[in-house]
Amino acid sequence: PGQIRIEVSSMGLDSQFLTLNSTAAQNEGTEGIAASTKNENLPSLTGCVEELPLRKIELISERGQAFDSSNREKVVRARLHPPETSYQEVQWAVVNDAGIESNIARVEADGHEAKVTALGDGEFRLRCTSRNGTDKIKLISQLEFKVDGLGAAYKDPYSFISAGLYDYSQGEVGNGNERGVATSRDGETQVGFRDIDFGPHGSDTITIPIFALSSEEYSLQIWEGMPGEEGSSQIADCIYQKESKWNVYQEETYRLSKKLRGVTSICFILHQKVHIKGFYFHEGNRAFEQNFAADCDRIYGDTFTIVDNKAVEGIGNNVSLEFDQMDFAEAGSSKLIVNGSSAIDKNTIHIRFESPEGESNQLVEFTQSRGYEEQVFDLEPIAGCYKVTFIFLPGSQFDFGWFRFVRVDGS
Repeated sequence: PGQIRIEVSSMGLDSQFLTLNSTAAQNEGTEGIAASTKNENLPSLTGCVEELPLRKIELISERGQAFDSSNREKVVRARLHPPETSYQEVQWAVVNDAGIESNIARVEADGHEAKVTALGDGEFRLRCTSRNGTDKIKLISQLEFKVDGLGAAYKDPYSFISAGLYDYSQGEVGNGNERGVATSRDGETQVGFRDIDFGPHGSDTITIPIFALSSEEYSLQIWEGMPGEEGSSQIADCIYQKESKWNVYQEETYRLSKKLRGVTSICFILHQKVHIKGFYFHEGNRAFEQNFAADCDRIYGDTFTIVDNKAVEGIGNNVSLEFDQMDFAEAGSSKLIVNGSSAIDKNTIHIRFESPEGESNQLVEFTQSRGYEEQVFDLEPIAGCYKVTFIFLPGSQFDFGWFRFVRVDGS
């Protein structure tokens, strides 16, 4: 029993005191406890001897917290308290309510200021954090913003898309580790993602980090679109099987049955419990990939037929197939592989390379074949980015399957 004195002090602040009174224990014979307690002095990670910690981050947006089509940018300032804190460094991020990085705005950090650019409709939080001299985030401050009138912001499949950003679900979907999702242990679970912009050339290769509870086989279907919606189709029927490591995501890569192009949606279907962290697609270089003839950006001419969205058959007079944005990089290409079928002795193919700096033409001759076959042609070395046009002149009788340029190093 007696008086208890509590003192709170910190560098840069006036100390404060509180006095409490402790009464004697009601039960006779109870022993008291004597204690003198204070904070431990921990080593500073920055080496500051007189450490002045950051106590508050005040965020100031002088132009408000609403974006629209005429007001797409704002500068937000972080005012640190106290201003002379030992730890001046802060980090900025745009996140949703779950703390997952959002795609509806972009932040460009410049010390204690951040320029925020709205990209699409919705709500987000601008978050500013400080580690306060440690190796972990210790202070978080955030402002809520709303965007209206810009339309949807598309997801970028060539950057990692967190599974927690799903737009559609059926069945039981739970929170997964590291802001992913967990599917149901029993029954079917569907998890879908809308408004993904694959660009004009697209991709057919996806990588998914998965944590499975056992080492057995897990069935995974991938759809373009949401099952049951008009135009949707299954594009992969996969098996995930790896030796399970507790709470560890392991990546698996799958090849889809078609390239996804433009703005579209995908959906995962599972019947067992797994944790999905997210996914990303592999962005290839169109110039050095196998390109189906029907994947051209434009085709025009007198006579041709597109078959199975892959080949262009019956190519006759004055037919041109254009392929945009073919990037041969600095190393370039000096060889071309063409898969086709020629019913006549020789089909002459003119290849035009166009860029802002000018254009050039090369010529190859595809000889007569019994059905589709690959023929290899040497080219004058070509480097840089071009629009490539395959031109068939009068007298042509050619079925065009696909082509691929070969890097100078042979790959």
